[in-house]
Amino acid sequence: MASVKLFHVTEFAESLFQSPLAHRTALHPLVMLLLVALWLATAGHWPLWQTLLMHTEAGAVRPAMALAVFAHLFLGALIWLALTCWRWTFKPAITLLLVWAALGSCAMWLLRAAGEAMSVSPVGLMQFLLKSENWSRLLSLPCLLTLVAVFLIPALLIWRTPIRRIPLMVSVASNGLLLVASFGLFTFATRLVGHALPSPIDPSEAPGIAGLLQWVAKLTT
Repeated sequence: MASVKLFHVTEFAESLFQSPLAHRTALHPLVMLLLVALWLATAGHWPLWQTLLMHTEAGAVRPAMALAVFAHLFLGALIWLALTCWRWTFKPAITLLLVWAALGSCAMWLLRAAGEAMSVSPVGLMQFLLKSENWSRLLSLPCLLTLVAVFLIPALLIWRTPIRRIPLMVSVASNGLLLVASFGLFTFATRLVGHALPSPIDPSEAPGIAGLLQWVAKLTT
């Protein structure tokens, strides 16, 4: 009975597979989600950021617009992470999002190299991957390096990083608050960006992230 009582009053009650010391030193899930969202918004969209930086000398991209792009990508990633990352799906879901980001970066790089509009939405990426000829293009050296840098190395680090196990209800509350906060800020940023989009994008026709993607695409054409 003493051992059972000890089990319930110590940190073993929150984790069957971590010692109390490992549980205290493990990374909190929320911290991991924020780091992954930051990675997806930056390195996961490196062709987009490279294109934006290439056009700063002409004044095409203002700092406020670059910040708006980052906010949309970061908050959008947090929304997906809050929806998919739970105790049993945490690392697999992050791994799939890293794969998706790496493939999206490859698609953007290939489209830009071909002189086409480089912005890739989820639907656009699916259309890109459904074309069999594009799979051979993914075997190029830049794409392979992108897959290694954006997906493989971060995925290995994430799978080797111990994540703190928290009670199910705490996880539900944490993910719920993260989802509500991210979606609220995303909506607020969308309304702000709708008034800040430069020509030739009409905010009434392409608000929010869709407008940003179309605007970036027109910078390359």
